Amino acid sequence: MENMIKTGYTAGTGYDNTLSSSAAADERAESGCFTQMLAEKYYLSPKEMSLTEYKLYFHDKINSLYTHPSQKKLNWFIDITDNAYRRMQIDPAYERRVLNFLAQAKSADYGRCAPRFGLIHIDDTWEKCYGYTYGFQDDERARRAAAKRRLKARLAKKERQKKLLKEYLNKKAQAKRLQEQLLNARITKQKLEHTCLLKSWNDDRQRAQASRAYEANLLMLARRELQLASQKPY
Repeated sequence: MENMIKTGYTAGTGYDNTLSSSAAADERAESGCFTQMLAEKYYLSPKEMSLTEYKLYFHDKINSLYTHPSQKKLNWFIDITDNAYRRMQIDPAYERRVLNFLAQAKSADYGRCAPRFGLIHIDDTWEKCYGYTYGFQDDERARRAAAKRRLKARLAKKERQKKLLKEYLNKKAQAKRLQEQLLNARITKQKLEHTCLLKSWNDDRQRAQASRAYEANLLMLARRELQLASQKPY
């Protein structure tokens, strides 16, 4: 039996051959109270209990076993025959063996590869017992939620990219306008400097022309005076 089973999830135990884990969870409080009442008020040993009382007692022991978190969504079905209950009730060693096996089943770590269903059958002899798991968990709701998160992430990434592109284009346009303004300012400055240089050059040329004209006039006057002086009688 130990070689056949891969175990997991919250186990339940059957009264008339089958009980699912959900039924066990619903009845746990009542059975726990009943078992505690039997133990504290009447101090009954398992051998002194009726078969129904022992089933509740054993059921409470199963529910107290540790369940590994990887088995959270694994549906376990535990089938215990009445003959198995009767043997465990009178044979503590067999009861311990069954409980140890169930504890091992519930504490198994499946990681991310947990099966979907599992079955354990307990009978009055160990050779008749068996267990196995089958299927693979396919959580449609989780898949849809994951797909929704991925879609939301992609849309957010696209929106971020659009925002970054818009900011880049705005900054590029601002840089271009600033570059054009600087270029226009530089051209305007160069034109002003050229106008100032041209005016200064024209002023210098006009002054030079005036100076040459003045010198030419003086020279002409000097020549005329010399001519007049040479024409006078002595």
